[in-house]
Amino acid sequence: MNRTQLLLAKLAEEGAEVAQIALKTQQFGIEETCPGQSDTNAQRTHKELDDLWAAVEMLNDECGFGYIPNRARIDAKKAKVNAYAAHSANLGMLTAEKDRP
Repeated sequence: MNRTQLLLAKLAEEGAEVAQIALKTQQFGIEETCPGQSDTNAQRTHKELDDLWAAVEMLNDECGFGYIPNRARIDAKKAKVNAYAAHSANLGMLTAEKDRP
């Protein structure tokens, strides 16, 4: 395995950890603190996102990965998520309530 392969594996690993804490946060809530932990689920999620971003930066810095956030793609994804959320709400599968302002 070379360095690029290692960092791609780390990217995948950190992505999986983001997914795991996101699912736990969905189940237990953003402000919940897991027994034996000092951080809320939001804080734990932030840490995992930072770890993911570290892997991206390392790929950029060391391997010429060249990732730059693309505002148009990000905005398009937000619109798509919101459209599907509206469809879910119309089907009665999603409530309109928010956890926080």
